[in-house]
Amino acid sequence: MASPKFHRMLKRIASAWTALAATYFMWEALSYRGLFSRLAEFQIAKFGAYAPLLTFLVLVAVAVVPALLLLWFVTRGQTNLTGQIDEVAVRIGQARRIRAVLTVVGATVLAVAVGFAAYAIWFLPSQSGNLQTIAISDVGTITINEGPARLVGGELGTIIFFGQDWYIGKDRMAFAPYRPSAAGDGLARVFVELEAEDRDKLKNIGQRPAWSGVIVEGGLPGTARALFSSIGVGVAEPHYTLYRTEYDLKIRYWLQAIQWAMLAGFIGLIVLFQVRKIRRLEQDRDEHIG
Repeated sequence: MASPKFHRMLKRIASAWTALAATYFMWEALSYRGLFSRLAEFQIAKFGAYAPLLTFLVLVAVAVVPALLLLWFVTRGQTNLTGQIDEVAVRIGQARRIRAVLTVVGATVLAVAVGFAAYAIWFLPSQSGNLQTIAISDVGTITINEGPARLVGGELGTIIFFGQDWYIGKDRMAFAPYRPSAAGDGLARVFVELEAEDRDKLKNIGQRPAWSGVIVEGGLPGTARALFSSIGVGVAEPHYTLYRTEYDLKIRYWLQAIQWAMLAGFIGLIVLFQVRKIRRLEQDRDEHIG
């Protein structure tokens, strides 16, 4: 028979696994890698859009179910083996472990939400400032300042379209590489965000003498990078993305901040429920002892 010490060790391992799985898949979601990116691309192929938060929650649920089953099995087995363990004490221990794991996960989720909001406020450029005219043939040889910009001397390449469903709002995005007129497929250093409210309208977008908006270093979503890679368009480092407006640049960060904050709030409610449950169980224990 396994000792109580062994049972406690298994419980700690299961709790640590739950927190680790949540943190790992959060990293995959933020960096658009691994299983998260594959599941997202599957949704895009089937539905034309994907739900980032739902994708994250599904992956975490699949990963933590074995840990939760282990916790249940260990607790059940421990009670059956001894037959003398205080049931209330066992339930208090379970509630405390759940509270501890959820507190770590909730704090991490809240930190991500704050990070997105802070990044949108302090680290992304605005539409204020001097307008910079950038000839596409000069990219790589001149300094490009983030902010208002006008691109000239190039042509749009193949357009990619996808969407992100955040439940509190939908974000439809379309991007195209912008290269010198004589350039063909291959590596691109500059990308242009296009109006993507209606996918059919993208077919009618033609070439223009100039494209204006807010340019930012990087700025291409991980989903867009994966889609461009699938059609043979490489993304140079560093690369630049021209967004139509400051709102278009920042909205996806705000949607993510709000969504992660809502998830943190939901986890916080569960933690409060566990706190009340622990207090109630402790009162029952004290009354029983008294």
